[in-house]
Amino acid sequence: MSHERPQWWQKNAALRERMGLPEYEPSRLTDGTYVHEVLDEIEAKYDAQINLISEDPSYPSVWVFRLDGSDCVAVERHRDEKGNNVYQISASELREQIVASIES
Repeated sequence: MSHERPQWWQKNAALRERMGLPEYEPSRLTDGTYVHEVLDEIEAKYDAQINLISEDPSYPSVWVFRLDGSDCVAVERHRDEKGNNVYQISASELREQIVASIES
């Protein structure tokens, strides 16, 4: 999967740098994989819809990967030193658990 950033992202990164703000990274998993990459892959392969939600998005909090409207995988979320979201599961673990739910 590509980590190439679109032009609007690069423009925003330059603005953040000028303003002294920390670098933004999309939500990611403990192994550094971006959440959207894993979800996009599974949704395309299995024609499924996966949402990441929290009923109480306080900090720290538990978030749920919801598969076609049903709760599938619950994980804790923390923020890194730059304030970016990190969900406490690896890409392979997340993929395994979601696919197991799809195939059950």
